[in-house]
Amino acid sequence: MIIKYYKEIKLKSGRFCQLIKIEKDLIPNYYLVTFPKKNGQPTVDEVTEMLEIGVKKAKEVAKSIVGDEEAFTILYSGYSARREKGWHIHIILLGNRWKQAWLYFVLGGKNLLQALRLRNDDAPKIQN
Repeated sequence: MIIKYYKEIKLKSGRFCQLIKIEKDLIPNYYLVTFPKKNGQPTVDEVTEMLEIGVKKAKEVAKSIVGDEEAFTILYSGYSARREKGWHIHIILLGNRWKQAWLYFVLGGKNLLQALRLRNDDAPKIQN
């Protein structure tokens, strides 16, 4: 993963979140809003504010790159569903159904590899 763009955003609490542009070959136009691991977990109010920041930034970037402020997908995985520790949301710009289909194909492949234990996954396991 190559971080191309990084910006710190101050939250109402006084703590910061980060907007990061990720350069990945498989998923173009990919951003993260993260809460630094060193700060522990965000409060409920901080999570709400970061989701609002994520939607606002997604609309801005989608409008400037794709020409449509609604051409994005936001993904949030709770602690038990995410591969990496630390709070974060994914923002992926889309331009058409093919790009959306490609995104779900890549995500499905990643999740399949984790389910088969061929890719690292530190999420707690739910016992059925």
